[in-house]
Amino acid sequence: MRRPRSSEAFKEYSYVLNFKNSEKIIRKLEGNLGRVALIFPNSYSIASGSLAWSWIQTLLMQRGLHVQRFFYERWFEKFYSMEDQVPLDEFPIWLFTFQFENDLLNIAEMLLKKGIPLSIYERKPYHPIVIIGGPVTLFNNELIDEIADFVFIGDLECNADEFAKALGHDDKDEIVKHLLDIKQIYSKRYGKLVFSNCIGTLSPVPVAHFITPYSPYKNKLLVELGRGCIRRCAFCVTGYTKKPVKFASLDEVIEVFERYQDFEFGLISATITDYPYLERLLEYLERKNVRFSVSSMRADKINEKLLRLLKTTEHHSFTIAPEGISQKLRDVMLKDLTTEELITALELGRKVGFKQVKFYYIIGLEEEDGKDYAEFFEFLKTVINMRYQEISISINPLVPKPFTPFESRKMIDKKSYEERVAFIRKNIPKKVKADFESYKLSKMQYEISHLKGTQTIEYLREVFKNKK
Repeated sequence: MRRPRSSEAFKEYSYVLNFKNSEKIIRKLEGNLGRVALIFPNSYSIASGSLAWSWIQTLLMQRGLHVQRFFYERWFEKFYSMEDQVPLDEFPIWLFTFQFENDLLNIAEMLLKKGIPLSIYERKPYHPIVIIGGPVTLFNNELIDEIADFVFIGDLECNADEFAKALGHDDKDEIVKHLLDIKQIYSKRYGKLVFSNCIGTLSPVPVAHFITPYSPYKNKLLVELGRGCIRRCAFCVTGYTKKPVKFASLDEVIEVFERYQDFEFGLISATITDYPYLERLLEYLERKNVRFSVSSMRADKINEKLLRLLKTTEHHSFTIAPEGISQKLRDVMLKDLTTEELITALELGRKVGFKQVKFYYIIGLEEEDGKDYAEFFEFLKTVINMRYQEISISINPLVPKPFTPFESRKMIDKKSYEERVAFIRKNIPKKVKADFESYKLSKMQYEISHLKGTQTIEYLREVFKNKK
């Protein structure tokens, strides 16, 4: 790509190029058919922490497609690709990975900035084909069915051959024709309303093709051990949309470690402690002195060896998600986690030398009362008495989601949330640092998750009208 002439375009070009130059490419990907833009509609830091951004590109380029990665920043105008810094509007196929509800606004903004109507019914033949897939489509495929020409439901591994073949055609009509033959494709625009979901096998094991210091997993190679969740938490869609749960075989995971033995790893799973071969995996990691971090772990399944190995990888703190502020509320949430199990995990943390701990909580349930908060504050005092030097809590309002046992619940109103936030601030021990999720962003997530079809278009038009 030739250097842009305007100062604003050059600033954007240089910003993307800086991230490109930060990446150490682990496996070179080659493909020359078509021109596919793989877009993660959020910042580079968040995109690079998602294995999907790399793995989807890997699967398609292994099948001969020419795929370049894109990410989003609000101030972008050109949207240059990571690989060759080519502007987005030079690509005839836009493939979005939709990981978080609020990214809908970023998808819409990218379309509008490039002159593409939000509604599929207002687009012209010369506009790019817009395909959206990802976790959000699993619990509400109708959310984006009037924005996306095609919605891809489920995991790409199941139909990667057919999907890549379809996108490899030069003629737009041929691409459309072949996409409509794929079982996982849903398209309101083209009248294909019957589709089937599919969960990939994790064989081969998904592995990123690059590392970067800007990822949340700093300079670690991402490896997926599990997909889906065996748990039943009433507030979380993962346990209800990705079934059956799939785990990578231990032998194949070890092969990955052996192949890339000079690297540190970020192990990706809904919760690493539910990996069925965890003990044997930890034995291998300890024997080979492999340094790693994990995406998530449950307090009731934490063991001393896991925490000790994490500590050796320069982990200064570990994170636990009790979610409910009391045992009663954890039971309402179907969290299947007791106070005794939390205490045991915290004792193990101190035993191996951790001095910092972080907790995630959800508030705003209709069952909450003063006794729950009293139990919450007492628990925090117990943690302080265990001599943790730094204790932080993250408080989030409950966001009831479709496809979960909480889907019919209403979200707490702003006034009530702010009152509970103020009450927590006033009563938590001084040694505890508290962070509170924005009500505005949480409310937006709630609203977006329940939208369907034309409602989405109307919602977005209202949002962007108010931004002007």
